[in-house]
Amino acid sequence: MPEGPSLDMVGESSSGQPTLHRCDNPWKPNGQHGQSEVYRRMLGILNRVTQQSLGIFLEQARELPLSDPTHLPDILSLLLEKSQDEPMFAPIYARLCRDLAASTGIQRDLITACKDHFMENYQQLLHYNHIFEGPISSQIIHEEILARKRFVGHLKFISELHKVGVVPGDQVAAMAETFLEHGDDRSFEGLCRLLSFSGLSLSRSHEELVNRCCSYLEACLAGGSLNPRLRFLAQDILHLRNNGWRLQEGNRILPPPGRNVRG
Repeated sequence: MPEGPSLDMVGESSSGQPTLHRCDNPWKPNGQHGQSEVYRRMLGILNRVTQQSLGIFLEQARELPLSDPTHLPDILSLLLEKSQDEPMFAPIYARLCRDLAASTGIQRDLITACKDHFMENYQQLLHYNHIFEGPISSQIIHEEILARKRFVGHLKFISELHKVGVVPGDQVAAMAETFLEHGDDRSFEGLCRLLSFSGLSLSRSHEELVNRCCSYLEACLAGGSLNPRLRFLAQDILHLRNNGWRLQEGNRILPPPGRNVRG
């Protein structure tokens, strides 16, 4: 294979030295190529926003044309990807989304994006049920663990959006119903994680569903077919429910006092 630039891009100067032809439409780092300026500014806001600086960065985000159809799909994708990769900041991202939805009118689009993102990630996770039936490598195991972590991060973000009134309770309840319908180990874990995040709010609006979910966990525990990790996870959820969906003081994990993670 020949090396260097192709012949049709190379000319010859009057001195006999080769010269490169300049194209009429060269690549430029602007909104027409790659990430737009709006995307980069929103990413910068998400990278720097904290509980204390939320108001400041909210004003900066409001200045962006987020509802513009040209930018909205990429911005929604950014919010969902960022939140599931950084679940510790999910409450901050949810409050930011709530205030942006109120001022820019993107709530319906955000709800739809969350629903689609949930199903996409869930189907990807279920695909590992078939993969693990055959020979597996350490790479596949690593990818499955990463997919589970990202999925749990998405559940955390959805739950936080529900708490601040962006995502309706019926949508969260539908996710729980989906987990109950499948009944595999990964769906079982998804149900437990969802209840740990949204058990309190769901028990107020969908008490019958929560009772059914907890009865399902109890039946699985009694059956003795759960692996140790899922068994302990189910026991934690049932203990959490018996405690009014509130962690006991001794189990609460608090950040070091006075420390701002993002400085």
